[in-house]
Amino acid sequence: MNTNTSSQLLLALSAIGLLFGGFFAVEELFIQPSFTTNDGLVWTLPLVTYIFLALASTGVSIVMASAELSENEAVNEHKPALLIAALSLLIGAFAALATEMGSPFNVFWLLLSPNLSSPIWWMGTLYSIELALLGIKLFTLLSGKEQGSGHMLTIATLVVAVLAALVLGSVFGTVTGREGFSGLDASLLTLLCALVSGAAIAPLLISSKARQSMLQPGRILIGALSLLLVVKYVYLARSSVPSEVNWVALWMPVLMIGALASYRAMPVIAALVAMPTLLLIELSFVIQGQLIVLGPKQSWLGTLQSYIPNMAEIGILAFGCSVAYLCFFVLSRILELKSKKLNSPA
Repeated sequence: MNTNTSSQLLLALSAIGLLFGGFFAVEELFIQPSFTTNDGLVWTLPLVTYIFLALASTGVSIVMASAELSENEAVNEHKPALLIAALSLLIGAFAALATEMGSPFNVFWLLLSPNLSSPIWWMGTLYSIELALLGIKLFTLLSGKEQGSGHMLTIATLVVAVLAALVLGSVFGTVTGREGFSGLDASLLTLLCALVSGAAIAPLLISSKARQSMLQPGRILIGALSLLLVVKYVYLARSSVPSEVNWVALWMPVLMIGALASYRAMPVIAALVAMPTLLLIELSFVIQGQLIVLGPKQSWLGTLQSYIPNMAEIGILAFGCSVAYLCFFVLSRILELKSKKLNSPA
């Protein structure tokens, strides 16, 4: 399948996903609640869609910024594609988050009621800053004014991206009473997921020559996440803490190792294996910390819950991913037209 055919197929699937998921997004925002949530299980697939896309954006941002700062010319040649990918993924993430908040008024209220002691507020703020920085970088790229401020923008983007991934993990790691979330390894997990996302997506946007410079760091990152999952599986399997659930299945590191094995010769296969696996890892992590019911809520929810996403939640996953790809498609065409205009004879 050639590049043009793949692009048309992805465009068609994204249009279908936008219509399918958009129905549930409108229902959730303006009509009635439709997600599988209750008093004990409040974070489900729509929030994980935000996490998945936001971490993927962070990963691509880190790849792009690291290449700029290290003066990796092979990767820098593809900076426009990496930039619009990072920006589009983050727009898709915020589209999913808006539906998860249940009402447009909740989105506005979040902006108007800052809470400096809340990791959730800092997460949203840092990702908003990252969105703004990526937008500024795109504007300077389109306007040809990047030379004067490009270096400082790149440093700021890298710092904010890393902090955003770490703070996202702290949202869970600092939750009171949820043993399955508690600890520094929540931030380690989110940062590694971001880095592996970037390592999986970036090779799809750059040439085979540029890809060579990413092989070693990409392998190290995928291997590090695989090792963390194996260690976490063994630890949880031996844990005697009643409120901990072993959320790591052995297929998770096995699939990541499969992505590692195909990373050099078949980057598309590696991405097709790694990205869904990352989504399921993040979903399993977020759900497991809420399965043990706390306090008097046990009287009507039971001591242990189970979770299966419903059609509306799957629709929001499709919605967020579709918004991300459609933004990428549109921005790619704008950059392409801009490039043709600049290269055309006067």
